[in-house]
Amino acid sequence: MNITENKRLTVISGAFGTGKTEISINIALKLHEQGIKRIILVDLDIVNVYFRSRQKSYELEKSGIKVISSQPGLENADLPALSPDIMTSFDSKDSYVIFDLGGSDLGATALSRFKHNFNSEGYNHWLVVNPYRPFNRNKKDILEMAEKIESKSRLPITGMIANPHLLNQTNSDVILKGMEKIRQIEKYPLKLFTIMGENFNKELEEKIKTPFLLMGKQMNQPWEKNGIRI
Repeated sequence: MNITENKRLTVISGAFGTGKTEISINIALKLHEQGIKRIILVDLDIVNVYFRSRQKSYELEKSGIKVISSQPGLENADLPALSPDIMTSFDSKDSYVIFDLGGSDLGATALSRFKHNFNSEGYNHWLVVNPYRPFNRNKKDILEMAEKIESKSRLPITGMIANPHLLNQTNSDVILKGMEKIRQIEKYPLKLFTIMGENFNKELEEKIKTPFLLMGKQMNQPWEKNGIRI
């Protein structure tokens, strides 16, 4: 099954640190693996200097995944200088487009200017939830954050991505306890469960019973080998 449920436009949003960029990149790579030829990754993380999709643009474009971010020459600037090429992602009807939305109000506000384009075609707007991160600790906090994102982006959230982890402390218990908390959010349907390949096992698959995406680590911490530097 097409991981984006055959919707051409998919927005990935959520609070800081929930794993939006990692997931956005892995979804793009999965679409490529499924044989989709034209894929665009739009980096709307215009504030956070760590973990931007644009920092993987060279590797992604070798796989045929086009990365669009700021205006040419301002790709690493902390400015809301969106590229006019973003409009081409709506015009290219044969392309699947993933929007990596930043965790701040600016990222959501940047998306709002394209409301008409999304509504005229239909879209996924999936909220990444990790109950081990700030603003995701409980149901109340998650719903408040989601409502803020919806208000700023002017695009209703259509589903959730469960991404429960504690970096290198992640184990089956951490994942299962995290999933219990995420399932308490009944306002949005759970569309996808994401997990790093090294943490996956058949027991988890049987217990969680949700479509899952096995991910490979794409964004390393600055202190890790091959980590992103600024």
